[in-house]
Amino acid sequence: MYVQSEASFKLPKKELLDLVRKPGALELYHPFCKKNEVITWPGSNSMDKVLYFSGLEYTREIYNWHENGYDLRIGAKRRDTIVNWIVSEKKGISTLKVRVNPSLPYKNPLIKWLAWNLYVKHKLQSYIESVMMGFKYYLDNKKRVEANQFGKHSWFS
Repeated sequence: MYVQSEASFKLPKKELLDLVRKPGALELYHPFCKKNEVITWPGSNSMDKVLYFSGLEYTREIYNWHENGYDLRIGAKRRDTIVNWIVSEKKGISTLKVRVNPSLPYKNPLIKWLAWNLYVKHKLQSYIESVMMGFKYYLDNKKRVEANQFGKHSWFS
């Protein structure tokens, strides 16, 4: 179970990776992020906090920092959602793919399936699309995105 979004840019891979890995960068392009406080950075075992406009605060733990991006766990206490930030390049065009793989708290497979397919998947897809639009907006305009610039989200706005 995951959702993902990707976008391509006329940038060298290194430039795109530099922005993805920049400490505190979520404040530049994430439309639901009020504050992105760095705890320790860079590399594997990096950590930061994300304060959303809704008041939610999650900690991100990077457990795999690699040549194409990083993989992290995010959440309030359990940090049980896996997020992959992956940058690739082909013929001078770089692509950023962000994949979100949540762990739903339901033991019953039917309830889990219903929750995912009828609600969670759509909410997360909307969320990750807004983040990707913010990333693209920031790269195209060199301006920080506004709060909820691409629409509100009931979990994070």
